[in-house]
Amino acid sequence: MLDKIKLSKLAVVIAVLAVVAIVFFALLANDSAELDKGVAPKPYEPDPATVRDTDRGQVIGFSDSNNTFSWLGIPYAMPPVGALRWRAPQAMQQWQQQLPALKGAAACAQPWSFLSAEIGERGDVVGSEDCLYLNVTAPRQLTASASETKLPVMLWIHGGANTAGTARLYRGQNIAADQQVIFVSINYRLGALGWFSHSALRNTAANPEDASGNYGLLDIIAALQWVQSNIHVFGGDANNVTVFGESAGGRNIFGLLASPLAKGLFHKAISQSGSTRTETAARAENFVDERQPGWPNSSNEVLAQLLINQKTANDRDEAKIDLSSMADKTIAALLRQQTPEMLIKASMQLMDQPSILRIPQLFRDGHVLPSQSMAALFSQTDGYNAVPMIMGANRDEEKSFMARDPEFTSQQFGVRPSIRDSERYERYAAYYSQRWHMFGGNQIAALMGAANPHIGIYSYRFDWDESPASWMADLPTLVGAGHGTEISFIFNDFIGGLRLPFEYSEDSKSGRIALSKAMMSYWGQFAHSSSPGKGLFQQQPAWTTWQATEANTMILDSPADGGWRMEHYNPTPEDLMGRIETDSKITSQEQRCRLFVESFLVSQHSSDFWDAERYNNLAGGGCSDYDPYQFVDLL
Repeated sequence: MLDKIKLSKLAVVIAVLAVVAIVFFALLANDSAELDKGVAPKPYEPDPATVRDTDRGQVIGFSDSNNTFSWLGIPYAMPPVGALRWRAPQAMQQWQQQLPALKGAAACAQPWSFLSAEIGERGDVVGSEDCLYLNVTAPRQLTASASETKLPVMLWIHGGANTAGTARLYRGQNIAADQQVIFVSINYRLGALGWFSHSALRNTAANPEDASGNYGLLDIIAALQWVQSNIHVFGGDANNVTVFGESAGGRNIFGLLASPLAKGLFHKAISQSGSTRTETAARAENFVDERQPGWPNSSNEVLAQLLINQKTANDRDEAKIDLSSMADKTIAALLRQQTPEMLIKASMQLMDQPSILRIPQLFRDGHVLPSQSMAALFSQTDGYNAVPMIMGANRDEEKSFMARDPEFTSQQFGVRPSIRDSERYERYAAYYSQRWHMFGGNQIAALMGAANPHIGIYSYRFDWDESPASWMADLPTLVGAGHGTEISFIFNDFIGGLRLPFEYSEDSKSGRIALSKAMMSYWGQFAHSSSPGKGLFQQQPAWTTWQATEANTMILDSPADGGWRMEHYNPTPEDLMGRIETDSKITSQEQRCRLFVESFLVSQHSSDFWDAERYNNLAGGGCSDYDPYQFVDLL
């Protein structure tokens, strides 16, 4: 009996630890988190002072915290369901009754994670296809005659690899009130419902937008069009719109800069840990074993998996034969018959790590996005929507992902992550993180600065790493200034859903609050004036424009670690190639070749700097024995 009690207690302990582990590592894998995922949000009480007349009908919101008004769940386009799936968003119909905007809309359909803010568990598909809604928060002193006020607008695009996330996680009360801006956050289609390029859909489409595959980006453009038509009734200036976003949100910022359809819809941009990778139709659609290989979960691979799941094909080879004989209309009809769960789970089945769902996205369709690479576009004076821009990344970006990678860490019962080799961990973190700074920051800043030197480009690096070390995890070393850690600082939210469960301690409070206020002030001043300058209240070090000769970069850190200050920081592709080539600690030529491919070809970052000749001759021994696409599963 005693042994049974002991075993029972042990089971409870293990279960508790497992829950903690799920929380911890799900958060490490994502841009942010909602810790109370199991609690459905309750509608707020309507406030008559928030009645506003949009071009589609009247809405009423509520009095929010920090002296703000908010409106949650305003539809900006028709639900993209049924015949509207894989079509450009359609204008919302008029509504006759007053619309209560009192509760955030469901997330767009996606695999469950803490980013979804939906009730579920690992392996579930949650959310809805009916998800094209946005939220607005404004300083409360604005009245129904707000059109007289005209505050800058800041529109937030959430991250999550374009497969996860929701606007509900990001509340803008603090940034709206403190920086005197109108804050907008949006949902947009995700995964295979938001980014899906296939010849059958393209050949049966009614127009170039429907044929593009870039439905998620078209949603964001539609939300910006809604802002142009309606933001004045909430007190916003349609002629002063800043788009900002993190991770996939930052990547979509670059998509807006590149898209001719977004011209004139925004006037400034901020990309936090963004990337500039775009995909060709071949990479988005082909099977992995074709001469031009596609992604592991390309649209044809997904189709083959669907046939296997439906038991109309016994295996992949048979599915490929079946698909080759199907007409475009038949394939298009087959795809539209699938539920969101069927489509998303088929994509998940094709990944080695389905909890980290990555998909081909941002297609060079020649209409929504030009056929050129982003590097080529940003090198041309008139090649993109040139606006003032802030761009940058976190010092230790990749540590957030390495921390859950068994190649680098081990866990006990799924908890207490331990670094296998500290020297190797730091060395590879430096390699991997440098990609973010190059391809999401400095290299793009250099291209834009050369093409349009009169337009302000501003670079930053976020260095805060003062999470506490504990028996559970040495967070300063394990994560450091990892991916997504700056989000809480932008929103001044250290107690809500944008944090790791034990990321902050009382010891770091004064420093992080000071850094948060400084960052918000820089972002706010940029929204007001097109330059972060000395912050909104003119009390901070001047943030100077990027100059290729000086590589001016704002370092964002706590006062204890030097605070916010300008430095010269300019990692280059040549620097990284040289380090990989000469690193004596890399003893395997295959590992050296893999690291080169990871850095310059098959990562989620730009492949514009891929050098096949240098790869084949790398470090004397060369890499000609290793087909670079053998590492394609690293996507």
